[in-house]
Amino acid sequence: MLKFLILCLLGLSAFGYTFPYDGDVLVLNDNTINAAIKQFDYLLVEFYASWCGHCKQFAPEYSQFATQVKEAGQSFIVAKLNGGDQEKQAMNRYKVSSFPTIILLIKGHAVPYNGDRSASGLMNFVTQALEDKLVRVDEIDDVYKFLSDNNLSLLYFVKDSQQPELQIYSMAAKIFPHLKFGYTTSAYARKLYDVDEGQIVLFRTFEERRKEFTDQLTLEKLTNFLYENSTPSFEELDNKSYASIFNKNTPALILFWSQQSQETKDVLKLIAPNIKKRITVVSVYSDNYMVNQVTSHLFINTPTFPSLYYYKTTNEVYKFEGQITIENVMRFVHEANNGRIKRKQKSQPIPNQTSNVLKVVGDTFDQLVLNSKKNTLVQFCQTSNSKCYEPEFEDLAEELKKNDNLVLAQIDLSYNDLDSVNIENYPGFKLYIPKVTSNPINFEQEFSKENLYAFIKQNVQLTQTHTEQNKSKSDL
Repeated sequence: MLKFLILCLLGLSAFGYTFPYDGDVLVLNDNTINAAIKQFDYLLVEFYASWCGHCKQFAPEYSQFATQVKEAGQSFIVAKLNGGDQEKQAMNRYKVSSFPTIILLIKGHAVPYNGDRSASGLMNFVTQALEDKLVRVDEIDDVYKFLSDNNLSLLYFVKDSQQPELQIYSMAAKIFPHLKFGYTTSAYARKLYDVDEGQIVLFRTFEERRKEFTDQLTLEKLTNFLYENSTPSFEELDNKSYASIFNKNTPALILFWSQQSQETKDVLKLIAPNIKKRITVVSVYSDNYMVNQVTSHLFINTPTFPSLYYYKTTNEVYKFEGQITIENVMRFVHEANNGRIKRKQKSQPIPNQTSNVLKVVGDTFDQLVLNSKKNTLVQFCQTSNSKCYEPEFEDLAEELKKNDNLVLAQIDLSYNDLDSVNIENYPGFKLYIPKVTSNPINFEQEFSKENLYAFIKQNVQLTQTHTEQNKSKSDL
């Protein structure tokens, strides 16, 4: 009890909030995350779901890590937020589409963690992320080398190294770990590059070779400037841009094109500067070695050239229909952002049927389940986050396969979208009865072959019972 009271007092913020703790992990929700961001410069947040198997497995390791951080007196706070059940605003804000997802929030700006789920991996990540990344280059030769060694360099021309704005500049360097941040006190460098004292200049190897930050220096304004100007307006997709888009869930317009559709690429080049502030624009040539990788991520089974897709997150992709013109594409982006068009439904390729369990995908669900003339028991899985009862379900399908009016099926909702289906706990089971498929019967007991068989027998007139099949097997 005493420990709980102490933790509550520690969690009391200057803004009147009390942050609850689970052990040494601060517990956040949609209502308290903003207060935590205001109070703590550095927050490491795990977005998890109570039903997620990987999250349950990772929980002890994360709890142990939080204790290590506290005992070591680290400058960051370890927190968690249940985004899988109810806290959807923070999920959407940080574009979380799978569990567990771990993000380092630096003044509310996200730096995602993509390493292994271990205390040592997390500690190395945060320690490196919070290191001082500023490079001081006062000699003119050092300035030359700093700018020539990096394709993308930010240089701050300051009066002296004690300038208080350098703290903001240093914070921004942590948010953009792949961008080189330098500063110089050299008056000669200011004269050589024709800048005033206090000027920040982004030196690039694409488009305009230098972009000057002319606004008042605040973290928000500088990060917005860098988001907008640190990548080309339009480029052919490569490993770097692929990682930026799909690993960080960066909104992107993605054009698939071939030599015969060069004019569509020219249209996107004209559009890109107008939407680049928050949307990356890339092209994927028909011979690009990454075509299969990109189409797989977008769940495109057969790509066509040209075709255009708007990727917002893994679970929110829109396909452009119509002629690719400036006006049509701009309207398409606007309507997608405002929920006026439907997102593209994810679907795996149609599989070969090799077992007694019917494998269903998004594109075949209506045909094989909703329009089936047989009773269909569907197991809904989410293999990225939960267990599927593969062997047990397969065994039951084997034992009931001689029933002409029953099919056991399975679909993985990690890779297939079904707007008509809502599953609260995975894996879930629904029995679809012909002609009343709009109202399937939910299996709500604890899973076992026996319970599932009893559920089937209660709702379906079997042509051959489970007992009869077992008896016929024993007679062989």
